[in-house]
Amino acid sequence: MKRTLLTLVAIASMVFSASAQQKGEQTLGINLGYNTGKTTSKITVNDQQSDSMTVLGGDNLSVGVEYGYFVANNLRIGGHIGYGYTADGSKSHSLTITPNIAYYVRLADNFYYTPNFAIGFGLGTTGKSELTDESFTMCGFATELQPFAVEFRPTKKFAMSVSLCSLQYAYLADSDTEEILNQKINTKVSSSGLNFNLLANAQVGFKLYF
Repeated sequence: MKRTLLTLVAIASMVFSASAQQKGEQTLGINLGYNTGKTTSKITVNDQQSDSMTVLGGDNLSVGVEYGYFVANNLRIGGHIGYGYTADGSKSHSLTITPNIAYYVRLADNFYYTPNFAIGFGLGTTGKSELTDESFTMCGFATELQPFAVEFRPTKKFAMSVSLCSLQYAYLADSDTEEILNQKINTKVSSSGLNFNLLANAQVGFKLYF
């Protein structure tokens, strides 16, 4: 009986260690997302004339790839490259490159709570809007906090993740100077977006561990 109990304990230990996030492990994954939010656009001409427009809602779709490395047990740092598309309004496109950090808290067998934070570089192009009949290419920064993210790792090599209620913010800006009738016209355009919604800001992901 004693030998049987020791064998069961050993098997349980091996199963747990095989699925736990260990220092030195690496991940490679892909995620898909959908969110709605508020976007504010502003245009300024020669630092005097300005106008702004705020758009609520919108269907924003995203896809991204992510690499992660566990610098300690349950502590992962990584990088994410994402592409986003706004399906309505000015039909804008965006590219983000964001380093991130996540901590894994075990809730049950192979099931983890994984809050994470990311901040990095953003690049975007906008179509013609109500403020201007031009399209702009803008750059700036993007940040995201995912306080309600979980991951299920059924095998040693594969995991699935879900995130709801993420807080996302991005700020992009561009300026252009042109000469019209011997007068220089300086145009500045900025766009900021804030997305926070309990159900709409959703992401699903799939990861390979190695």
